[in-house]
Order: sequence, then C-alpha cells, then structure tokens
Amino acid sequence: MSTTNLVILHVSERIKGGTASYLNEVLEYQSVKFGTENIHTLLPESQISGLTNSRNICLYVFKDSSSRICNIFKISQEFHQLINKHNFDIVHIHGTFAGFAIRLFFGWKKRRPKFVYCAHGWAFDRESSAWKNWSIGFIERLLSYLTEVIICISDHEYQSALRVGIPKEKTITIVNAISREYVSESNVEWPKGKRRFLFAGRFDRQKGMDVFVEAMRNFGSEGFAYVIGEASEGDIAIHNLPENLKVTGWLQRNVVQSYFESCDVFVIPSRWEGVPISALEALRAGRALIASRVGGLPELVTDGVNGILINKNSVDELVIAMRKISDQDVVAMGNASRERFENFFTSERLNLALIKLYRKLLP
Repeated sequence: MSTTNLVILHVSERIKGGTASYLNEVLEYQSVKFGTENIHTLLPESQISGLTNSRNICLYVFKDSSSRICNIFKISQEFHQLINKHNFDIVHIHGTFAGFAIRLFFGWKKRRPKFVYCAHGWAFDRESSAWKNWSIGFIERLLSYLTEVIICISDHEYQSALRVGIPKEKTITIVNAISREYVSESNVEWPKGKRRFLFAGRFDRQKGMDVFVEAMRNFGSEGFAYVIGEASEGDIAIHNLPENLKVTGWLQRNVVQSYFESCDVFVIPSRWEGVPISALEALRAGRALIASRVGGLPELVTDGVNGILINKNSVDELVIAMRKISDQDVVAMGNASRERFENFFTSERLNLALIKLYRKLLP
C-alpha cells in the first residue's frame, strides 16, 4: 500500500436498483481519489449496465444465474483468483449473499485484505418467519467475527445489528447518500388539475405496490399516478390497474429525475425497508413524501414536516394521507425535504466517511 493510494475491490452478488446507485456514487469518487487503476469491482455480468462509469475502473464479472446459491460459489471462485493476482488493501462487500461468499470462504485467512461489509438492509429484518429471521441473524453474528467493519446504512439497521448480537465494536453507521449533481432530460405529461403521485420500485411484497394500487383505486379521479418499475420473477402480479394509474416500466436515471421533479408527492408504502435510494432522490428533488413507518424511512421522513408516516399494509391510512396533503403542504414539505437532504444525505458525507474508515483500518 502506498501512503496516498488504496487498492480497493468492491464485490456484490446483485446490483439492480439501490446497490447500483450506491456503487455509482462511491466508484466515481474513489476513482478520482485513488486512480482508476486502483479501483476494482467483482459484479454480476448480467447487471453491469447499471454502472455509469464501468469503463473507467478495473471491472471483473462472474456469470450470474437465477440461483443465488450458485452465485455464491461463482463469486468465491472469481474472488480466489483475484486475490492471488492483486494486493487489495480493502475489500468492500455489498449485500447478504456476497457477504456470505467472501467472509465464509476467506474471512478466516490470516493474510487477506481488510473486509468491510454492508448488507444494504438486513435480511433478518424482512417480513418472514421468526425462525428464518433468527437463523439469518445468527449467521450474520458469526460472520461478523470474520469482518473488520460492518457498515449500517441507518440507525435502524445499526440497532437491528445490536439486537441480534453483532458486536458493537464491529459496527458503524454511514447513511446512504446521493450526489447533489444530476441530469434531468425529459418532459413528463401529467393530466391537468389532478394531484400528482409517484411510485418507483419493484412490484414485490416489500415495496407495497399492491397497497399503492388499491389506494389509487380508492382515491378516485382527483389524482393521477405514474409507477416506475415492473414485475420480475417472483414479484407480485398486478392486474386490473385503475384508470388513474400508469406504469412506465424501468427508465433511465435522467428520465426518472424528471418524474421526481414534476410530481407532487412520492409514495413509499413498503412493508420493510432500509434507506431506499428512491426516497433520497425525492428528498433531493424537494418533494413531499408519504412513507410507511418501517426500517430507516422514519429517519428520512419527519411526520408532518416533510411528509406523512403511515402504518404498513394500510390502504385506508394511505388514502387518508394522500387526501390530507394540501397545495400549501406540497410546497412547505418539499422545501423541508430539500433542506433535510442537504443536511444529512449528500454523497460528499458518504464518501468522506468511507475514506476515513478505510484509512483507519490500515496501518
């Protein structure tokens, strides 16, 4: 290791969605800080299009499949070859399955890089059986002893880590963040005279797309919603969509920003959640939010200030909140969201905290 530059490898088993956005923020900064030749990634081959600056770094891939168990072994094989060729200072691991693959097979080695692990939302915090969540928490606790530092992306995630027995001295909270800089290159056509709602995310049980659809059905003709996303394998099938809702599918990031800039209210009816990048994008765009009172969302939305918090699974509460926000609230809550973003969730804070952490781990 040189006195100024670090050689860093980022590893993830899946990057679609928020992890890709997180990596884009981090990789660009670290490439400038340490040089593109010192920033490496090991990522799923089918998803690397989600990176915006993959040409500027040392990009390695594994041939991912629909079987996440198979992906674990593919990651471990590729990683074994990489650490034999390169002298990495830091291996930054993203996500549960990559965390399992790297730490289980290599964490016990005496001569290895320093391992930094971020689950990007604990698997044991999800809506599942008590036995399954206990088992996952137990595994995470054991693997924590094969990790130098575990990054929690919210205070909720930090408290959850302590609850399952992950050592306090192993954990640090570095909240998710995004850049102030972004590009918006599209004009969004909204029906005139209607409240503008926006939903963005997978059509799965976690994101609560089914709750939002029913809320829009009950809301009636006074509002209109765009939904950015689509169903994939294993997600909820949404049928008979109401006339006041339109699905756009997945869109390019610069187009998505136009929807954030032009909506009145961003809705996140999740059943469990970490710190979704989409919520940070809504804060940055200065939008009012309606969010479930789960995970890290109450750390983003202050009830009555920059949005409204509701209980999960409640269509009725969501409709009431959607009707409650007035034209004055749209402006006032939007301004409060932008202020909250500037104070807590800019990528400068994230990147400086990561570099400080990396430096602390090395002599």
